[in-house]
Amino acid sequence: MTELMKARRSALTIAVLVAGAALLPDGAALAQAGAQAKAPRTGAQVFASTCAACHQAQGEGTDVYPPLAGSEWVNGPESRVVRIILHGLVGDVEVQGQVYNGAMPAWGPSLSDEEIAAVATYIRASFGNRALPISAATVAQVRAANTGRTTPWTMPELLLIKAGEKTQGRR
Repeated sequence: MTELMKARRSALTIAVLVAGAALLPDGAALAQAGAQAKAPRTGAQVFASTCAACHQAQGEGTDVYPPLAGSEWVNGPESRVVRIILHGLVGDVEVQGQVYNGAMPAWGPSLSDEEIAAVATYIRASFGNRALPISAATVAQVRAANTGRTTPWTMPELLLIKAGEKTQGRR
């Protein structure tokens, strides 16, 4: 390789590196992008991506999936709604005097305590509901108390749980 070719190759390499560096965001932009990527999802965001398909955008439910609006399960003891979100629900469930039988999946394996608290708080404060918020600490306590649970809850099991009670329940 001639000296001229080496010089051109070096110049081209430097030009490519400079151009590539110009396309990279600066440190502040990288930090902001990282913070946005790690920002926890809001309850509304979790609801839209995990719940609305079955319970509908306004929490009105369907013929198969119960409404969240005015639901005694949503507005009742916080440990019950947390258990339902964590482990799911199967079998007949009565909401506002009507029986539904759509299976709810367990979201505990894919949602963090913060996301479950956010979505539980969101549904307890939306669609005309007026229940108190649920903290991530409460979700963590319910999760820890039921770590061995591998099956969804049933309505009769949940009715046996009093507010604040910790139980492993059926596995």
